[in-house]
Amino acid sequence: MATTTMDERFTLNEKELDQIIATPRTKIPEVNIFNDIKLPKKERIAHAANILKNRKCKS
Repeated sequence: MATTTMDERFTLNEKELDQIIATPRTKIPEVNIFNDIKLPKKERIAHAANILKNRKCKS
């Protein structure tokens, strides 16, 4: 799983905050694709290590 960090800071005014708060919630359906977000940190690290190990070029 790839992640990226944004270092930019954004300032919201009160109107923008009200729009965010007023936005209706959307339920995202569960899919049958593996997702490591809900795994404990130790298992996520082990899973990532396994992915990296499998990607190494075999000569």
